[in-house]
Amino acid sequence: MLVYLAYLILFMGFVQRFILIPLAWLFPVQTTRFLVPWSRFSAAAPLVLLRIIAGVRISIEGAIGPENRVVIMNHQSVLDALIAYRVSTGYLMLIPTRSRYAWGLPGVSPFIRMAGFPLIAQTRQSLRSDLAAIAAAADRCKRGEASFFIFPEGHRSKDGSILPFMIRGLSLVLGRAPLPVYCIVGDGMWHMRTVADMFTKAAGTRIRIRIIGPFQPPMEESEIPDFAASLRNRMIETLEDMRAGRPFHNVV
Repeated sequence: MLVYLAYLILFMGFVQRFILIPLAWLFPVQTTRFLVPWSRFSAAAPLVLLRIIAGVRISIEGAIGPENRVVIMNHQSVLDALIAYRVSTGYLMLIPTRSRYAWGLPGVSPFIRMAGFPLIAQTRQSLRSDLAAIAAAADRCKRGEASFFIFPEGHRSKDGSILPFMIRGLSLVLGRAPLPVYCIVGDGMWHMRTVADMFTKAAGTRIRIRIIGPFQPPMEESEIPDFAASLRNRMIETLEDMRAGRPFHNVV
């Protein structure tokens, strides 16, 4: 973590402040294009550090296709979004992000602002503005400018199980941008829920990832809640298969 913090400040922060941000000012239309490879590199770098320094091993089964899509993932740890970016290609992924993260995090906050992540506060008072931000991001995805990524559980699981889905945001996205849906199921990370956990609990971790899909969402918005429930059931079954050691078989 100390090495990664140095990387954030000295390298990632430097590149974004003195190269990417000026490029975004000069060529705003091209911002998304050069952020795609940068986002994958920025996700891969800490995972490489974890492998080399802390002995963390990640196995990945399945793949996300080249088409524009919506990606959902179960939420176990602070590594989840990095892994999602690592396995996604072709499109910049927009992730609903708490608004307080848009400022003050070296390397991370400037990327959130450049990419145009939908910023949410997750309070009762902010519900309308939160949904408006998600809807605007969904419209960008429908126009082919980006893909959408969401943790439908809303919060990290304390025991690695898949929590009930909070489907309002997912339903809004699929209603406005009915794109193919891929599901990423991760396991082995739930003991690293926070940055503090990473300092003491990351070493030697074995992480397993399975990617299932694509699943085509229904055309009728009224059917989206049932579709979301079916995705959760598939993810639960996939997690059970992973823990039981059953071989990967992507049935769509």
